[in-house]
Amino acid sequence: MSRWTNTDLPCPCGEGKSSYAIDVEGNGFCFKCSKFFGDKTEGEETEVEEVKTEELDSEGLDYDYIPHRGISKYTMEFFDVKTAVKDNELYQTGFYYPGKGYKIRSHNPVDKKRKWFTKGDMGSPGLYGKDKFDPGSKDIILITEGMYDGLSSFDMLRGRSVACVTVASASTAKRDCSLDWDYINSFKRVYLCFDSDEAGRIATKEVAPLFDYNKVYHVRLHKYKDPTEYLEKNEQKEFTDAFDNARRFAPDNIISSFAEVALALEESDEGLLMDYPFGDLSSSLYGLFESEVLVIKAPEGVGKSSFFRSLQYHALTTTAHNIGIIHLEEDNATTIKGLVSYELKQNAILPDSGLTKEQILETYKKIVDQDESRVNLYTSFDIDDEQGFLDNLRFMATVGKCKILFFDHISWLATGVLNGKDDDERKKLDRISQKVKLLAKELKICIVVISHVNDLGQTRGSRNITKVADTVIALSRNITAETEEERNMLYFTIEKARLASRTGPSGKAVYNRASGILEDPSRGIEFNV
Repeated sequence: MSRWTNTDLPCPCGEGKSSYAIDVEGNGFCFKCSKFFGDKTEGEETEVEEVKTEELDSEGLDYDYIPHRGISKYTMEFFDVKTAVKDNELYQTGFYYPGKGYKIRSHNPVDKKRKWFTKGDMGSPGLYGKDKFDPGSKDIILITEGMYDGLSSFDMLRGRSVACVTVASASTAKRDCSLDWDYINSFKRVYLCFDSDEAGRIATKEVAPLFDYNKVYHVRLHKYKDPTEYLEKNEQKEFTDAFDNARRFAPDNIISSFAEVALALEESDEGLLMDYPFGDLSSSLYGLFESEVLVIKAPEGVGKSSFFRSLQYHALTTTAHNIGIIHLEEDNATTIKGLVSYELKQNAILPDSGLTKEQILETYKKIVDQDESRVNLYTSFDIDDEQGFLDNLRFMATVGKCKILFFDHISWLATGVLNGKDDDERKKLDRISQKVKLLAKELKICIVVISHVNDLGQTRGSRNITKVADTVIALSRNITAETEEERNMLYFTIEKARLASRTGPSGKAVYNRASGILEDPSRGIEFNV
C-alpha cells in the first residue's frame, strides 16, 4: 500500500511546483524544501492506491513514485523509480536495472549524507535507462553521469527525440559505454553531458573516441555542475539552451605554447610500437609507429599473407600490444594456424601437419600469453557496409584496445560498387583510405594494409591508398626462377618512408617450406627450402 494518496502538487512554501505530496493521514510533505506540513485539511482525498513494487530491502517499506529533486512523477513512473519515506523523510530510492538488480540511494535524515548500495548482480550493469528506449529509436542518445541526471534531462527535454541514459559514474563511463557500444552506436548522434568538473572532463575525453567523431556532440555546462542542479534551481531553459548549442566534440590536439612543444618532444619516442622482424627493414624504417598507415603492396601470390603473419607474430611475442586482424581472403583458422607455425617452426596450416586441434589451441594460448584479449579477429564482413567496416576498426582500437590493426586486403572493399565502374570503385577506395588515415591519427594506432597492384605496379583501384600512407613497402618474388631457393626469396623495396626518406631496396626474407614461415637471412638464420 502506498503511503501517499495525492502527489505532484504545488508546495505551500512556494518553492516547488510539483513536489508536494499528501499521505494517508492527510499530512503533507514537500520533497523540494524537505518541509513537513501538519494536519489534513478538510475535503482532501485519502483513498490509498495500490502500486507494484519489487522488494528492495527487508524492512517492509512501501515504495511509490514520489517526485523529488524537481523530477516529476511522470518521469519517476517512466523510469520505474520508486522511493520510500520513513518518519516523514525520504528514506530510500531504488533505480532498477532489468535483469541485474537495484542501485539504491539511502537518504540519511541525520547527517544528510548520500549513501549508495546495490542489490543483485551489479558488477558491470552498463547504461541505466537503456531498457526504456529501443536501439536507434530516437535521433539522439544523451549520456549523462548518474541516474538522477538522466531523469532530470528527460524531464527537461520531454517531447524531443532524445533517449536519456546514464553511466554509473565518471570513473566507469568508458567501461559502461564500451559494454553498450552497439546500443549507443545505433543512434544517429551521441550527446555527452557529464559533470562540469575534472572527472567529468576526463570521462568525456575517454568516451568520445569510442565513436565516430562526426556523430559525437559535447553538451557543455557552465552555470551549474549537472542537469539535476539545473532542474532543482528551475533553470530548465538554461539547460535546453546548452543542449541546443552542443557542438561536435573536439579533442585537445592543438598545441602552440613552448611548454606544449617541449612535452611533445619528450613524448616523441613513445610512438614506436615495435620493430620489424627483418633486420634490414628495421634499420631503414626503425619500426611501426602510432598514427601510421603502412601499406604492403604486391601482385597476387607473391607472399603478402606470409609477410603479414610474420608481423603479427612479432607483435605478439615482442610487445604487450593487442592486435586486430581482418583477413578477407583467408579464414580465421588459417590465420591462427599461421601464427602457430611461427611458434612451433612447423607448418601447422598443412592438412598433414600431424597437429591436433588441441595442440594448435594450446600453442596459440602460449603465443598470446594466456590472454584471450590479445588478438581481435574480424569474423564477418559486409563489403557494401563502408561505415560498418570503419566502425569495427574503431571498436577494435577502442574497446578491444588494439594498437596495431592488420587489414588484408583493401581492394575487396571496392567490389561492393553496384555498377562496377572503375571511377566508382576509385572514389570508394579514395574515401575509405582517407578515413582509415584519419582514424589512425585520431586513435594513435598503426594500421597495416595490404593492397594488390595492377600490371604497372600501382595499387589496384585507387592511387590514394599509397598517397595517404606514411610508409609503403613493395614485395616482389621471382616465382618462375630456375632454382627453388630463388623462388622462395621475398624482396623488400621501400617506396615511401615515414622517417628519413630511406627508400629503395631493403633486404629480403626467405620462405621456409618445412616450417611455413618467413626467415631473415641477414640475422644468420639457417633455413630449409
